[in-house]
Amino acid sequence: MNTESEQVRSGEAVVGVTGQQPIDVATIRASIARAQTLRRESPELDELVELEALLRGHIEVLLPEVQAAYDRLWRGSVGWSRGAGRLSGVRFQVRQGLGEGVLSAHVQVNQLARDCQWLLDEREARQQ
Repeated sequence: MNTESEQVRSGEAVVGVTGQQPIDVATIRASIARAQTLRRESPELDELVELEALLRGHIEVLLPEVQAAYDRLWRGSVGWSRGAGRLSGVRFQVRQGLGEGVLSAHVQVNQLARDCQWLLDEREARQQ
């Protein structure tokens, strides 16, 4: 049987902290890459709506595991303070909508992609 770190490197799904939802790192990375590609393009609103839904779903899967890791840190530490602030920002951003128009949707998708990348990086750093 593969260890969790071997599964992450190979792109296999890994069960998160909740034990309910698998975390498919390869799919998350592909969604982030797609959002980054759209920065240089003029995507249609439908594509942005679809990508926003994907990124929000990835964040919902990653957030509990990263939150649990920060909950284990000493509350007065600089690392906890920075992480708690960023997690709060991620939760706020994921509740925002796409707004009005393509530009607003484009900005929201870019921010969700950055947040998703940060959560993925934090998750992987905590596993090492």
